[in-house]
Amino acid sequence: MFTILLKAELPILVVAGIVSQKLAAKIWSQVFDDQVPDTAQENVRLGLLIPAAVLEGTMYKLVRMATDRGLRVAAARSEGTWIGKPGQGE
Repeated sequence: MFTILLKAELPILVVAGIVSQKLAAKIWSQVFDDQVPDTAQENVRLGLLIPAAVLEGTMYKLVRMATDRGLRVAAARSEGTWIGKPGQGE
């Protein structure tokens, strides 16, 4: 079951993108008391767009890594073997 989910990477990436975008918008609005700047807006400074993009990219990577890792751990526990490359150990 988990192996199938790991092979269906595209839908997982789409969901991770949506979740991370919402999470980044929430963090941005909490910190700056304003909505995330949008590239389609005419009068938005580049100095606001770059940090917004960095925040969204960071949230995307965190959500994607957490989802991927969680699925791999669940698959290893249910099937008894690790799906992926062997690591260096802890």
